[in-house]
Amino acid sequence: MVDFPALGLFVAVLLNFQQVDTAGEVLSRQDAGKCKRNEVFNTISLQCIPCEEQHGLASVDGASCVCAPHYKMVKWDGAGTPVCERCAENHIVTLDGLDCVPCNFTNLQINNNYNESKICSPCSASEIRVERSLNGTLNSFAYCLQCAPNFIPSPDKTECTRCPIIPSFENCTCPLISHELVNKIYCIPRTYLLDFPDDRSTYTVEYSSGVKVDSTFLRNNLRLAAYQCKLKNHSACQAVANMCVMVMFRDGYRGSPCNFFRDAKHIPTSEAGHLPWIFYGDGDAQTVLSKKKIMSTYSLDSSSKNNIVNLTAAKFAPTGQLLGLAPATLDLLSLCSGSWGPIRFGAHFKQDCVVPANMIFSVGQAATFYELYLQYWDKGESVLYALPVLVLNLKDGTRYPNKEADKLGWQLVRRFFLSEAVSGLRNKPDSEGNPDIEETKIPVVLQYAKSLSLRIKVQSGIDIGKVYPPLLIIEYAELSGEQLKNNVMVPLHVDISFESENKLAHAIEVSIIVLSVVSIVWAGIQTLSYSRRAGKVGVDHASLFRLVLLACGRLSDSFFVTVAGAATHTFLFYKGQSVPHMLLPGPYEEYLISTYVIVAFSLKFVEVACMIWHQISIDIFLMDWERPRASGNLPRPQVNGSSSLHNTVPESHKVSIWRTYFVANEWNEIQTVRKTSLSLQLLVVMLCLKVFGWEKWTLAVPDSSFLSPGFTGLSPSNLICRFALAILVYLGVYVLQWLFLVGLYERFFKNFIQDFVDVCSMANVSVFILALENFGYYVHGRSVHGFADTDMQTMLGQLQREEDDLVGHRGLLPSTEQQTFQMMIPSQLRACYRKVMAPLTLSIAPSSKRLSSITAQRKPLGTTVDRSVQAYHSMNKLLAAFLEHALKDLDYEVRSKLFLESVLDMEFAQTQDKGVLYIDNGHSFDAVLFYGNEWTLLTFDLMLFTFIDLMCNNYLLAAIITGLVAEALVFTRKVGGRKNLAKKTLIDERFLI
Repeated sequence: MVDFPALGLFVAVLLNFQQVDTAGEVLSRQDAGKCKRNEVFNTISLQCIPCEEQHGLASVDGASCVCAPHYKMVKWDGAGTPVCERCAENHIVTLDGLDCVPCNFTNLQINNNYNESKICSPCSASEIRVERSLNGTLNSFAYCLQCAPNFIPSPDKTECTRCPIIPSFENCTCPLISHELVNKIYCIPRTYLLDFPDDRSTYTVEYSSGVKVDSTFLRNNLRLAAYQCKLKNHSACQAVANMCVMVMFRDGYRGSPCNFFRDAKHIPTSEAGHLPWIFYGDGDAQTVLSKKKIMSTYSLDSSSKNNIVNLTAAKFAPTGQLLGLAPATLDLLSLCSGSWGPIRFGAHFKQDCVVPANMIFSVGQAATFYELYLQYWDKGESVLYALPVLVLNLKDGTRYPNKEADKLGWQLVRRFFLSEAVSGLRNKPDSEGNPDIEETKIPVVLQYAKSLSLRIKVQSGIDIGKVYPPLLIIEYAELSGEQLKNNVMVPLHVDISFESENKLAHAIEVSIIVLSVVSIVWAGIQTLSYSRRAGKVGVDHASLFRLVLLACGRLSDSFFVTVAGAATHTFLFYKGQSVPHMLLPGPYEEYLISTYVIVAFSLKFVEVACMIWHQISIDIFLMDWERPRASGNLPRPQVNGSSSLHNTVPESHKVSIWRTYFVANEWNEIQTVRKTSLSLQLLVVMLCLKVFGWEKWTLAVPDSSFLSPGFTGLSPSNLICRFALAILVYLGVYVLQWLFLVGLYERFFKNFIQDFVDVCSMANVSVFILALENFGYYVHGRSVHGFADTDMQTMLGQLQREEDDLVGHRGLLPSTEQQTFQMMIPSQLRACYRKVMAPLTLSIAPSSKRLSSITAQRKPLGTTVDRSVQAYHSMNKLLAAFLEHALKDLDYEVRSKLFLESVLDMEFAQTQDKGVLYIDNGHSFDAVLFYGNEWTLLTFDLMLFTFIDLMCNNYLLAAIITGLVAEALVFTRKVGGRKNLAKKTLIDERFLI
């Protein structure tokens, strides 16, 4: 059995002692790098083999032997080894090693190396050895030739070349006392480089992220370009300008390329020098952006030739060469992929995209610097107008002046880039301490334009159609080398917007102030009316609180109507004009409209909440006019709560309760009925906006038809257009629905409010509503037949007699049809009402899901039920007596309201002793129902719809939330109204279906 560990140990010992097996199985390991100068490394035996005498040296790569210094190469043998031949006495091998040539005997000297007796002495550093004539034949002897001034020997000593040192000096030397050797070949006077010392800080780029990079590009180009620019080299000056852009126009340190332009911060004149125009003057932004030197007149008509904004860009390479002029279309201004063509006048453009970092890096490797011009024709001549650039990253000390709102502090510039990966390449010193480029081409930091916005402001007045100088606003961001290696996704933003000189914000603010004053005055009048109806003799906390609530509703309407009118006016003019009288407002106007919509909705929500609370807390009583016509046998509980059941009330006093239950259920059903259907409303609105495609009108394109040829698919959805379109479509659909339902359906098919009044007349039940202390509504339901508890045949006969006009009229007053009234009741009647109805405030038996639970709870609740029933009968008699003028000290009169009373919704009559019933429009009592508050509910729904869309920019989501909130309001109103109805009318809630 073989012992493998022992065998391995034996092999290792053999290798350690470098014992070479004759069969070549075990080799002595040697390193090729340790071979001597006259040895080569044999790749078969892995050994260093010495060269023969004639091959005195190894080749540079150490793979083969070459001829010795005094040997010429004759040929190559089959194994790839040169065949060498010794040169004769007094001859020397030519520089190419292929021939021997004699040398001048005066230059012979003794040398014992390689058995040579005599060789030519070497030429000096300023000489070359001449061995051949111009046609390649050998000279009779080799000799040394002195190079002419400003020429030096080439590295192989075969020819004289012109000195690479610029400017050249005699003997090709640079006097380091007065000059400096830049980039090893340029000799520059030190006086030209005083502002750019050979210091690390001169080449260091400090980025916004705080990273500092010793830039290779600045090391190789800054000082030389600065020197050449002082000599008025235009390309060099352009290179310095590009480096100023790379450092984000920072000039607060010595060695900054922007220092070159510190004294040139102004708009150049026609006699401008060699420096390129990089900076505008300090504080000149307001003046520059207000100039009226652009003579071109533009049109919003998509078929007009003046509908295109022609931008031209001058492109520069990083080293300053002009790459030419090119049209600055949307494709050029965006790093996002796509093709969009020219810029249409008046059409806003917006694009947000996410691109991989490698794509931005590929653009930045061949960084291009731009200067933007507006091109137009003036009297047949093509004109280029230079456009300013606002770089938000420009830093002045610790400030970023271009991010501030005050234009006086802005520093406008001319040049920009989209991506540059040039300045971020870091220098790496070599073994001798000289700077060298890192092997990797990935920069430490890459700068790119994260956001690019073009703002074009249109003039007004006599210069309508002309524009002020467009402004390009750029914000840069950075990518680290690690992010580039990971190829992260980078978000980008590009937008083009048009503004005009409009007074929309001023008009909104003035209108808001005026309407707010009117609203508060109107709220004060309503509060006064409230105080009179509530029986208050002075101003108290309740009145002030009511004033605040009323002011919320009126201010809400004022705010919303104002901004809705402004937005609609802007939208219609913008979409319908061909001459640019009005363009879409700017961000401030959008912010103003959004703010007022939010405030208006908040105030409207308070108004709606208070309206619902008021409606579910009113006092309501169903007054039965029926007189007993038959007796019954049903027992009832005793007043004293005893368990013995016997009838103490005459049977002739009993009437059916089902008519009252029927009226109560009808009232319960109409509490949340509205004049229009919200579900149908939202469905049709979504059909118009989404299915029919009307939503495209929200795009910031000045077209009355979104199907026009000039339609721009990537134009953004404008906030004001969305707001205005939502209002127009919503109100348009609502008006059509209202005309159909109110003008046609309710007139000829079904009117819920009138049907309720008819039901009251058929049931012989009147409705007595007290919305406030002394104010309420009365629905006269007394049957003209005197009774309603009857069979079907009798009921049909009564209706037929009424159709034949054989009975009296239903009105409260004889020979009238007026059944509904507003009423101001005497304070004494209100006191009696409160006193009589006090038992109704006591707890009634809790509702049960099963009617059989009455029996189980009858015994302990007998006293409470009896008191409530007795209070009901007492209240019924009191109100019947009041309405029949049967009370001596409590009476009323019926009359119409004065014109001013109707306008102000206020009653002037004094009602301490005598009440007043005002003839109304036939349905004034709907003020305590949803039906009579349609304006409030309509504006709430519309405000909610537009509010959600402004927040989420989604019509469908706005419709869904509006529908859900409306259902929540309906549910709250139904539940609260049901409980209040059961509590105030003694109707068991379980009978309210």
